[in-house]
Amino acid sequence: MEHKDQDPATISNCDAEPIHLLGGIQPIGFLLTMSTDGAVSRASENVHIYLGVTGAEILGRPVREFLPADLLHDIRGRLQLASNEGIVERLFGQPLVPEGPRFDVAVHFAGREAVLEFGPVTVETQNHLSALRSMIARLERRTSTEALFKVAVRLVRTFTGYDRVMAYLFDEVGAGEVIAESVDGEMQPYLGLRYPGSDIPSQARALYRRNWLRMIVDVDAAPVPVIPALSPEGEPLDLSMSVLRSVSPIQLEYLRNMGARASMSISILRGGELVGLIACHHREPKYLDLGTRTTAELFGQMFSHLLDARQREEAAAQEARARDSR
Repeated sequence: MEHKDQDPATISNCDAEPIHLLGGIQPIGFLLTMSTDGAVSRASENVHIYLGVTGAEILGRPVREFLPADLLHDIRGRLQLASNEGIVERLFGQPLVPEGPRFDVAVHFAGREAVLEFGPVTVETQNHLSALRSMIARLERRTSTEALFKVAVRLVRTFTGYDRVMAYLFDEVGAGEVIAESVDGEMQPYLGLRYPGSDIPSQARALYRRNWLRMIVDVDAAPVPVIPALSPEGEPLDLSMSVLRSVSPIQLEYLRNMGARASMSISILRGGELVGLIACHHREPKYLDLGTRTTAELFGQMFSHLLDARQREEAAAQEARARDSR
């Protein structure tokens, strides 16, 4: 795809950028990490907005001083499920103070640290399960991969409200093509455009394989640092599985060049390999709470399974036609 005013040297160096070690989060929530003894080992610098204590003041103190006992109990239970296998567990609609605003909580392990991420709830009444069932039912009626992609982008755009939703499909060398699109009439269409594999560097593809969904709320928002940047052992915090992870400046500029202020991507996997993306763009900042994103993530997983089934069916039908023509 086209890069406006993009420095070729910057693009060529994308593969070397440690995007999982950027040391910050998007300013849409806050982050704490907890050591094995239950003390706060790191915190995002904006924690004072939510807990009334600065990042420097909270470090080294027990997490139980800042989170409700029942919430902390549930977090510990989710962490047992997450273990150390790169699984992100979630809790929805949790108050931090009685009668206070509710937060969705994502928890996982990064090394020996438990990472706790908190984001505000924005949709209290939406029935996500009902929406997902309806979306999958519409997909299941499609008998070709082409129809599957066309319906998928329309469904995702309707559910999420993004201005543009595209489906990219990758070839065997990683180059991609926009094969389906649902777009607001005022945005530039990209249907049919091709782009080189270098547009998505190798470490980004690795994260897309591990994380089904990635959201960028505002390309112009300054990231919030996580302190301390290094552990006592000199290690940065691995944010590979973070739902709030900050964004590479290269990717932010790429989105600006496409006229997008916000984005969300849903991975399409086959046999654990990244074969495509459903990419969402918006002209203004846009936040979806974790419940909505989880539904979109589950949609992506089920879409991937349906796509695999349709591709196998089409391959079998093609083989059958070839045999019959002999």
